[in-house]
Amino acid sequence: MSRPPCIGIPFKKSPETDWVRPLRQYIARALQEDPDAYNSDCQVLQRMRQDMRGAKADETGRDIIYRYYSHLEALERRIRVGEHGVKMVFQWTDAFTDESIQQHSLAFEKANVIFNLAVSFAMQGAGLITDASSDMDLESIRSAFECFRVAADRFHFISKNFMHPPSMDLQLETVNALDSIMLAQAQECALIRAQLEKKKDVTVSKLAQQAALMYSGVFDGVKPIAESHHLPRGWVLLIETKLRYYQAMAQYHEARAENSKGHYGIAIARFSLAEQHAREATKLVGQFTETFFSTTNLTEDLYPENVQGLQDLVTALAANVNEELSRANRDNDIIYNDPVPNISTLPALEAAIVAYHFDIGDFYASDERTNVVGGELFTRLIPMAIHEGSSIYSEEKAKIIRAEEDKVNLADGELQDALSFMKMPESLRRFEHHQRAGPDSIASEFGELSRAVCDAAREVQSTERASSLTDMRASVEAQRVRTTEELNHMKRILDEEQRTSESALSEYASEPLFASYQPSSRAASFYREQVAENQKKLEDAAGLDNSILSDYQSVVAPWLPALHSGSEGVISVLLEHLRDVDIGDGPGSQAMDAENLVDIGQDQPVGLAGQVQIIREIYEQLLDLKSVRRSTLSELKAFARDDDISNTLVKASDAKGLQALFDRELHKYDNHIQRLQAAASRQDMLVKRISDEFRRLLELPQARSINKRWEAAEGKKAALESQVLEAVQVYHHVRDGLDKANRFYGMMLESLGPFRRQVNEFAESRASLREQLVKQSAHESASRNQAMLQERLSQYSASSHPHQPPSAQEHQQTYQPQAAQASYPPQQQYQPIQSPTARATDPYDMGHLATQAAHLSLNSPSGEPAPPPQQMQQHGYSYGGPQVPQYQPSAPLPMSAQQQPPPQQQQHYAQHQ
Repeated sequence: MSRPPCIGIPFKKSPETDWVRPLRQYIARALQEDPDAYNSDCQVLQRMRQDMRGAKADETGRDIIYRYYSHLEALERRIRVGEHGVKMVFQWTDAFTDESIQQHSLAFEKANVIFNLAVSFAMQGAGLITDASSDMDLESIRSAFECFRVAADRFHFISKNFMHPPSMDLQLETVNALDSIMLAQAQECALIRAQLEKKKDVTVSKLAQQAALMYSGVFDGVKPIAESHHLPRGWVLLIETKLRYYQAMAQYHEARAENSKGHYGIAIARFSLAEQHAREATKLVGQFTETFFSTTNLTEDLYPENVQGLQDLVTALAANVNEELSRANRDNDIIYNDPVPNISTLPALEAAIVAYHFDIGDFYASDERTNVVGGELFTRLIPMAIHEGSSIYSEEKAKIIRAEEDKVNLADGELQDALSFMKMPESLRRFEHHQRAGPDSIASEFGELSRAVCDAAREVQSTERASSLTDMRASVEAQRVRTTEELNHMKRILDEEQRTSESALSEYASEPLFASYQPSSRAASFYREQVAENQKKLEDAAGLDNSILSDYQSVVAPWLPALHSGSEGVISVLLEHLRDVDIGDGPGSQAMDAENLVDIGQDQPVGLAGQVQIIREIYEQLLDLKSVRRSTLSELKAFARDDDISNTLVKASDAKGLQALFDRELHKYDNHIQRLQAAASRQDMLVKRISDEFRRLLELPQARSINKRWEAAEGKKAALESQVLEAVQVYHHVRDGLDKANRFYGMMLESLGPFRRQVNEFAESRASLREQLVKQSAHESASRNQAMLQERLSQYSASSHPHQPPSAQEHQQTYQPQAAQASYPPQQQYQPIQSPTARATDPYDMGHLATQAAHLSLNSPSGEPAPPPQQMQQHGYSYGGPQVPQYQPSAPLPMSAQQQPPPQQQQHYAQHQ
């Protein structure tokens, strides 16, 4: 098959242009960034332009041009190129006149690159049709068809997007004419393919008629501007030749179709019309051939064999038309005699258009485009407008997330409220546990203690092993008894001293020496006060001990044996209490279960077990639904977090259409939103269903019986655990109180030691003084008696031997009272220490004992000085009194276990606190 020639378009040419230096200057000056960080991107862009300048009309060439153009579009969205931005000098020549034009506008650069891209596709398509070195197969025709359509689309893009071009080849008339030529040649490819596939005459006729119509439009568009726009002279002649050729072909195949239908007269008329068009095409192709061989300024890539091929096609069509017309006339004259209509009355032929614009974005699939274009340059340069748009979009995403999260939280809250009202899953577990465990269901379910009770029991067990409460009680009791005995012993000493003193005073009342001897009630008043005060404190402390022990007896003692064994002991007590609950499934309960077995089909569960199974299935579905809802919300958040449309915003050319862009982008979230809505709707249905089923379950007599026993067991367990926790709390309170009591009595015993020695010394000094007074009194009495006897003897001698009586002076020298010679201890009278006027009422305050003991030493009959404060401190005293710890009870008891002490004990307890 001969190959028809195609119109070839020459490439526009451009000299070298430097991208690197202007870009670096703009980045440093206008964007205030380090240009070295973008040096590699600048170099890549420069190499792309260099490659584009040498691109050829093949697949590699078109890909190189398309790559450079794609990066120009991306660059325009990030960097301003022009007089007020990156000031480049773009220079291009006119495709038809070689006139050189230069501008600073990036749009001028893009328009020229798009023109060359269209030329590359056009020449590739023309090569597939006209290349005689390769076979004309269907795949080549299909590829040429797409190339012409893409070329037409690029020319159409120039006409719609670039106004007032500076060169003739980019003006509207030129690119519109080129657009029409490419579409006509694409339609021509579809016609050739139909012929190769041997389609029906009707189909070929429609395609040929559309090709004729397109070439008619091309002829009308090219002829007026051919001279003014310097288009090649052979274009008009070639276009007109193809116009007539395809008109003849359309009429020829339509005539064949009419002849096959039996419309012989119409067929003859069509053949006649086809013969006219073929005659004109033959005339035009002859002129075209002469013009082609007589000039070299016709068209690029149009070879002599293509011109000869067009002449062969026209000649062959004319011969076929003449042959068919002759045969049709002969047959009609001899056989059919069908009237032949006038040519002018023939209806217009139908046309089938298949050549449309083919967008280059559809020509390059996404994967192929990525491989051809590669990664975007200058991605780190984000314009401020893009940041603002991203911020607005982020807020739109946040609105969706907040709305959906509120809905999810609301759905979760509604589900929780519904399940809490039905006490799910605890209420369901009791029925399932009853079915599994049978008669031992209560014991097996409630036979475990809470963590708090187990920990408390183990703590008491460990504490008792280290030091038992019984030993502490015995220690407190023993020390209290010793303290009591100490005070009683001192009281007996003072009582014995008082009895002896009073006996001596009674016996020697007439003796002058005993006039200065103080009665024991006065001399020992200080010691008696101290003893009485300590006894009072001891009684108050004993009262507090009894109060603590009362709490022990009432609260701790019943649980202490079990607590000795830890949590196992408490569990044993718990199981013992649970035995009182009727947990057996006797004949009555089995009968109730049998009465409620409603036959609702073999495939459906029945009775209590069936109802529980239904509720369990619905409950599991609700939990799964909640999990799915939460996971869907998490997916939505993650998807929104990773959703960055900065590059999409960069590619958006119209800032006014941001809201529409946002609406399109936000549709990505519709899937997650619909899933959440479906989950919420299904939850409402399941909640209503589980409520109805649970109500039916509770209406069963056996279920009511299980509920009653379960609630009783729950109450017993809760009460027992409360008692155990209370007992443990009181146990620690009692233990703390006993520990304080031990320390108090120990310190009290230690402080009473020095005081007891002083009492003993007091009693001994009083006894020694009495003994001396008695001896002195006896000696004085004897001296007086002797003096009286001597006086009488002297009187008797005087009567026998009269003499001058002694003078008064001599008598005084003879008689001297024995009192002057008695060796009494100096100042034997005791001066009792007065107790402070504002003495504390604390029965356990032993501070005054040290003070009184110090004063007692200063006034001791032995006359020895009191020990210094340092020595007193060694015996458990401070200078102001002994440091006896105040006996205080432990932390306040719980109201149910706390025993109120008597009012007097409350007063001391408050003082201790």
